[in-house]
Amino acid sequence: MQKMIQVISAAATLCIAGLVGVVTSAHADTTVSSTEELVRSQPAMQYVFSERAMLVMYQLGVEEDKRFNLQTDCKSKYQVRPLGAVVLKPVTIPDGGRNPKSGAWLTRYQLERCGDAKTYNAVFVADAEGGNPKPTPFYPGNTRGGPVLVQDAMMVAVSTAIAKSGQSGCRKVEAFDMRAKQPPHDVVEGGATFRGVWKETWTFRVCGKMVDVDMIFTPDAVGSGTSFRTESVKTTQGMAQ
Repeated sequence: MQKMIQVISAAATLCIAGLVGVVTSAHADTTVSSTEELVRSQPAMQYVFSERAMLVMYQLGVEEDKRFNLQTDCKSKYQVRPLGAVVLKPVTIPDGGRNPKSGAWLTRYQLERCGDAKTYNAVFVADAEGGNPKPTPFYPGNTRGGPVLVQDAMMVAVSTAIAKSGQSGCRKVEAFDMRAKQPPHDVVEGGATFRGVWKETWTFRVCGKMVDVDMIFTPDAVGSGTSFRTESVKTTQGMAQ
């Protein structure tokens, strides 16, 4: 089943110039197997958005800004605002907030600077030896889809972006942003009702040219997967389980 990003409210904005630690000692190991369990677990949330984790997000965000050539002249302090998290593989947080030895999760955060903000995502994978989790930047933006669904839909979206750009020979295509176009709603086609359909706009930079691709996501009736296609294509292009 495809996973959704669940947005959570942040208690405060964490400024990189003066981060305040929030990790407190737990009384027992905490295991979270789903995003819902993560959001309800104080120890897990304290770990996922701890001082160290926020510092890593800040560093990843700054590198992404450099890659996109954003805010190159900004001299103000950067701020990191946590937005949400999703469990990719069950995570166990040891007593005392130490690093997990198994599991993976994605965090979403905003990097604010000079009156502007951009939403970034990062995937963290636990180290089997208990070291710091390995962070990897994920595609930026506010997609509702989880990493598996986004990754599966990416090839269709990139192909469409290249075609729309008119630069068939371009080999440098970057996903720049993902944002909602329509919230989940019912769609009736051919006498059948499809529930929870939503639309997003994915923006790509195709050899320097910005191109928008509208994506349509349709959950199946039994909750086992979600089909996806570009809005200009009438046939289903794929299915994420």
